[in-house]
Amino acid sequence: MKKLALLLTCGIATSFACTTFATFNGADDTLLMAKNRDNNPDRQVIEVVAEKGKLKYLALSRQDVPDFVSAGINEKNLAVFNEVTIEYSALAKGGIADDFSKDILQNYTNAKDVIPDLPKLIAKFPDPVFYQVADAKNILSIEVAPNHKFSYKLVDRGVYAHTNNYQDEKLIKNYPYTEAEKARLLASTTRLNRARYLVAGESATSLQAMQNIALDRAAGTDDSIFRFGNLQNYRSSKSLAFFGVKIDKAGQNPGEFSANLYYVGEKYNYVLNQQFWDKYTQTYTIVSATGK
Repeated sequence: MKKLALLLTCGIATSFACTTFATFNGADDTLLMAKNRDNNPDRQVIEVVAEKGKLKYLALSRQDVPDFVSAGINEKNLAVFNEVTIEYSALAKGGIADDFSKDILQNYTNAKDVIPDLPKLIAKFPDPVFYQVADAKNILSIEVAPNHKFSYKLVDRGVYAHTNNYQDEKLIKNYPYTEAEKARLLASTTRLNRARYLVAGESATSLQAMQNIALDRAAGTDDSIFRFGNLQNYRSSKSLAFFGVKIDKAGQNPGEFSANLYYVGEKYNYVLNQQFWDKYTQTYTIVSATGK
């Protein structure tokens, strides 16, 4: 499965459009982090992966590609989110599961430990991708460009957002944007600024508030955080799912998770305590929805 499949993780044709946003100002001294996944309609699932000798993790994935991670959190409350890039997308070669999201979820317990391993992770998975690795104290934001170039930064307070354009200008110096890419860049920047504004609001203190941000439609049908896509074409790229996590900054309470698979009407709300993780012993298990 080549890069065409990877592009489908966050939408092709008129827009690349995943939006990730976070705040360290959640109620009860928590980190809240969430994402809208955009794609052409596919069979999304919420799954737990439990491979022998590895950390268990929960992820927004696809039924036909169980190793794919759009966003996830492991049993140690380490979360990973990712987005595809507008720039350099034609140079990417891997399939939709060919990034290091799964590796991080299965092998790491805090964000800072990932930093010294970035060169080897990127050598293994060199495609241009944006990653965010979050624990109770930090969000590690990683931007990968071609030829094993990358940059990272640690965020430990305030708010954070990322869409589909590079925030490190050194990685895209003199990039030759096509007209189509310029249009995507404008849409991505619009979503980025809107997400930053909303997640900085006083009401952004709960997973439900993060879901409300993910449903924002202020910029119209195709440029908002929540995208309807082409209303004349059901198969067009659009917002398909919300995935959010709540992590206690003191490490005293279990993580919490919320998801909404928009077009199948399935909602998920779980406390990620030890009883939750102990239920899952098979390598791949699709998690049941808790509501409609």
